[in-house]
Amino acid sequence: MAGDGRDEAVGSGMRDFGEVIGEEENQGWIPWIRAEADEGWREKRKRNPKRMGELSQAAFLLKAQSMGFGLAVPWGDSEKCDFIVWAGRGGRLLRVQVKATGRLNGGGYDVQPVYSTRNEGKKTYTAEQIDVLAAHVVLRELGKEVWYLLPIAAFAGEKTLRFFPDLKGRRPRWEKYREAWEWLEGGEG
Repeated sequence: MAGDGRDEAVGSGMRDFGEVIGEEENQGWIPWIRAEADEGWREKRKRNPKRMGELSQAAFLLKAQSMGFGLAVPWGDSEKCDFIVWAGRGGRLLRVQVKATGRLNGGGYDVQPVYSTRNEGKKTYTAEQIDVLAAHVVLRELGKEVWYLLPIAAFAGEKTLRFFPDLKGRRPRWEKYREAWEWLEGGEG
C-alpha cells in the first residue's frame, strides 16, 4: 500500500509481518523482541510471597506425586484448597491447603492458616473447607526444606502457627506433624 510506509520497509529489505505469515519459505519467522530487566529482578521475584506460594505448591505436587499419592487440582482460585489428594485406589479424598514460609521470625517460621475475604478480612480455615494443611518451611540458611502436615483438628481456630524445625528444644508443639505424610493416607501421623 502506498503512503503507509510498508513499501519503503519492504524495499529496504525489511518485510511486513502480515506478508510473511502467508509465505511458505518464512513459516516460523518471529520478529525479534528485546527486553531488559531491572537490576535485581531475580531477587525481587524470589521474595514475592505469591511466587513463593506457587513454588511451594509445585514442590508439594512433586513430593506427593513421587510418594505415590494421586492428586487433582481444583479449577480456578475460588476453592479454599490447593489440591485433592488420595492414597491408592479407593483411598479417601482429602482437601489440602499448601502454605509457604521462608522468613525467620522470633526464632521460628510463621505460617498463617488463613485466607482473605473481600469484605470480612482474614478468616481461618475450617473442617468444611480443608482436611490437611501442608506447611512448607524453606530454611534458606541451611539450604533445605521441611514439610509439616497438620490435620485441621490440630490447629482449628489458630491464626498463626510457628515452626522451629532447626531448634528441636524450643516449643515443639507442631514437631509431631513434621514430615507426617501419613495424614494424606487418611490415617494418623
